[in-house]
Amino acid sequence: MVPSSNWFPTTLQNRAAWCQNFGSQFANLAVSLGFTAADVTVTNADCVLVGELAAIAIQLDAYTKAVRQYRTIITESPIGEKTPSFPALPGYPSPAGPATGVFERIDDLVKRIRVAPTYTNEIGALLGILPTNSGNVIPPEDLQPTLKMQAMPGSVVQVKFVRGVTDGVALEMKLDNADTWSDAGRFVASPAEVAIPQNAQQLPRAVQIRARYFEGNSPVGQFSDVVTTATQPNL
Repeated sequence: MVPSSNWFPTTLQNRAAWCQNFGSQFANLAVSLGFTAADVTVTNADCVLVGELAAIAIQLDAYTKAVRQYRTIITESPIGEKTPSFPALPGYPSPAGPATGVFERIDDLVKRIRVAPTYTNEIGALLGILPTNSGNVIPPEDLQPTLKMQAMPGSVVQVKFVRGVTDGVALEMKLDNADTWSDAGRFVASPAEVAIPQNAQQLPRAVQIRARYFEGNSPVGQFSDVVTTATQPNL
């Protein structure tokens, strides 16, 4: 389960920042709220794990981008151009985290905090658990990117999007008369640029692109409407 977006962030990086503050503040306020040292220990472990996972996600996104750049250079550069080294795998220790159920434990703890006799709105603000007005908040399952695509010289297509509160968009594409969608990469900043392989005839290729938001390593929401263009190959 995922806690309510009324008070819990919707992206992994924002959740990590929230957890860092929540864990620190709870350690200071636990006794006055009637909680034990064991509660603090469990909560600290949960919050540390979320931070570690967010840090790993950043490293993986950077590595994926580096591999994509390597692939483009090694396959599309002319013969004789300098061959790059393959990106080194990121090094990070495997998280020795707590048992499954991190978000459920956090959600249960927040409910217990709110009914504590000494709880106040000031404490809620310090912990980051005051509900916000959700009237204009779009549920994660309803999020849908809006794309604008433009063909660039050299068989590159540029895709503009608004990331919003998510980590970015995952693009999928169809070329020419393809029946299935293929992965076109993940992008955390707009515009995304996708290199389209040229065909043997050096002719323009029909390109269809669609996108879906992602948070961490998981897709969220709905696919965008499909946008189309034709490439501008090198002559």
